[in-house]
Amino acid sequence: MGEPSGSALARATLATLRERIASGAWPLGSRIPTEPELSAELGVGRSTVREAVRSLASLGMVEALTARGTFVRATTPAPAVLLDALSVYSSSELVGCRRALDVEAAQATAARRTEDDVVRLDALLADQLRLVQELGVGAPPSCPAFHGAIAAASGNRLLAELGTSLSTALRASGLDARIAEALDPARVVDEHDKILTAIRDRDVARVAHLMAMHLDGALRTLSADPVVTDLTALVNAVDVLNHEVEHDTDGGAAVRIA
Repeated sequence: MGEPSGSALARATLATLRERIASGAWPLGSRIPTEPELSAELGVGRSTVREAVRSLASLGMVEALTARGTFVRATTPAPAVLLDALSVYSSSELVGCRRALDVEAAQATAARRTEDDVVRLDALLADQLRLVQELGVGAPPSCPAFHGAIAAASGNRLLAELGTSLSTALRASGLDARIAEALDPARVVDEHDKILTAIRDRDVARVAHLMAMHLDGALRTLSADPVVTDLTALVNAVDVLNHEVEHDTDGGAAVRIA
């Protein structure tokens, strides 16, 4: 899989859009300008903008959400070699790997986060909360942006790029959409808030526990789905550890999570 093909003008437009994401002009989780706005600003036709944005999406850098707009999901393209390699794995294998990466990213971010990282995550969480308050149960959960920002703050570029590639593969498989449909948006925001609190407190053990519970909850909603049945036993087994860790944490005991 190489760079997306297209007209020379679209490729030049794509380069401009990528630079805005890489420079931070369009931060992770932010909504990029609409097609008409970009067309007017860049002085190119809407079809050219559309082609460039589609190329961005194919690189895993943005995601288009119906009736909401297009949002930044990664600051670098998902490595083509990784996307090609991931195509041979099942959805359950992709989800299991994503779970491990997200827990590791959360721990690394809690250990090394900066104040700017916390401010960025706070802004994403505020956007999620506002959306839930405006739309209620109809609000789509916004996990990709929040999780992507955590991976980006981990200080490990490979970890972040692997996460981007897995997110792209999961969106392509339709599994992300099935998970999102089964989640309670208010609960997602609440769990994100607890994860962010642990990151702010630099509590590595606590954030690992919270991220694992957050992802296991999403997997449990798909326990009847044939593509993830092999993960059900793992999720149920982890429930026992989660319960014990929660009890120990509330009681002030030392907690260690591998």
